[in-house]
Amino acid sequence: MSQNTQIGKTIVEAARNVSLWAQELREDFHRHPELRFEEHRTAGRCATELEKLGIPVRRGVGRTGVVGTLEGGRGPGPVIAFRAEMDALAMQDMCGAAYQSENDGVAHLCGHDGHVASLLGAAAVLAGLRDQLAGTVKFFFEPSEEATPPDEICGAEAMIEDDALDNPSVDAVFGAHFFPDWKAGTVAVKPGVVFSGNDVVRLIVRGRESHSAVPHDGIDAIYVASQIVTATQGLMAHMDINEAISLHWTTINGGRISNLIASEVTLEGSFRFSDISLRERMPGQIEQLVKGICDAFGATHELDFGVRPMPAVVSSAPEVDIVRRAVLDGLGESALVDMKQPRLAADTMFHWLRRTGGVFYMVGTASDDPATQYPSHHQKFDIAPETFPAAVATIALTASRFLDERGPRSTSQK
Repeated sequence: MSQNTQIGKTIVEAARNVSLWAQELREDFHRHPELRFEEHRTAGRCATELEKLGIPVRRGVGRTGVVGTLEGGRGPGPVIAFRAEMDALAMQDMCGAAYQSENDGVAHLCGHDGHVASLLGAAAVLAGLRDQLAGTVKFFFEPSEEATPPDEICGAEAMIEDDALDNPSVDAVFGAHFFPDWKAGTVAVKPGVVFSGNDVVRLIVRGRESHSAVPHDGIDAIYVASQIVTATQGLMAHMDINEAISLHWTTINGGRISNLIASEVTLEGSFRFSDISLRERMPGQIEQLVKGICDAFGATHELDFGVRPMPAVVSSAPEVDIVRRAVLDGLGESALVDMKQPRLAADTMFHWLRRTGGVFYMVGTASDDPATQYPSHHQKFDIAPETFPAAVATIALTASRFLDERGPRSTSQK
């Protein structure tokens, strides 16, 4: 029996043993959710639990972030990091469980509570195996992943600016996202683009106000904007059907009163593309289309693609291979899902991966219980208990395999 097989069996059993504790942690975090950069209780609990495991901790990294550093007992080697987000959403929790949010208007509806709990569970497993590890495992508990205002930095940026990736420098970062699209306890991976990214776009269309009794004296900004909405939706027919794409104007505001032709309309939209080259070409294509329509009706416009750009999350192929083999060997073929398409979602994980490489993988959370089948951000979103043994094991299995296969570093490296 190989060392990987032996330690893999030990990890899976240990993950099963700590999964109830991880579930209890998740329920505690769910009951006490905190918004971006207000995660003081959550961060404190994370730091305290790491310290109980004998893992040195840095608190207040990037304001409210936490970094734990576990050094293996077999000497120096590679450095792997795992990230979990701590913040909740400004929404009302309606899950109806005993652990429903006690903070009015704040709720964990995207699985962050489960991400944090699973990472703490994996920290417990790896701390118990530290004497068998050659290298270092870092644990990133990230604040402010959700809905960062355009004029502020998110938690990932804040932590990176505060040297989370240094001392020791990290070779690769891994992160998981819970999803009810897959059966609880399964793990979905793919190389390349995993999350499409999201560009928030703002368009202002300016016409000329006139009384609705003399429409020929005005330029109807609402009418022009409606033509733009229709035309941009039509672009979808000219895009590769094999790509994950979403082009939608999601808000529209304009006009003053019912008897005046509107002089100005403001639209905001969410544009998502899995194809990075398409994302680069799209601003020019949409600018050309918008200008053509506005010119045709005598209107003017301002188009801003930089309101809140979020690039795609891209997993590096060598690290994806490590996760795949770790899951196959540790949890079996039935636990592995090969993703065919990126998800039309965005995540700050791109900040970590574009600096180090690594993997963003999905963990299934749905069981036969209808309560676990609501989509992310639904007010009744919940997580099946069967999720946690696999979620914990995948982190620890990946860490062990990465450190073993990447081998010790020479003194000349990093």
